[in-house]
Amino acid sequence: MKNRLLVAAVFLAVVVLGTGTMTWACKSAGPNKHVGSITSIDAKAQTFTIRDAETDHPMTFAATDTMLKDLKLSARVMVGYKEDNGKMIAVDVQS
Repeated sequence: MKNRLLVAAVFLAVVVLGTGTMTWACKSAGPNKHVGSITSIDAKAQTFTIRDAETDHPMTFAATDTMLKDLKLSARVMVGYKEDNGKMIAVDVQS
């Protein structure tokens, strides 16, 4: 019985803390930064999309060929960007 309670407590802690950590990372990333997982990469359009960890919304960024070649689907990244005419343009992508 003690082992089951311990396993349940550890599981709950991982779920609660794990979820909170990713949300915290988005808020603390700073201005013009988003954290999330890459959901698509479009080399022809020179864009990639992440699912934002805080809002769970897709966010698409314009990027250079050099940036795009280093990206991997499902990778968790922090994207630094600038806005230009309503478009988000990646200036830094960290995995």
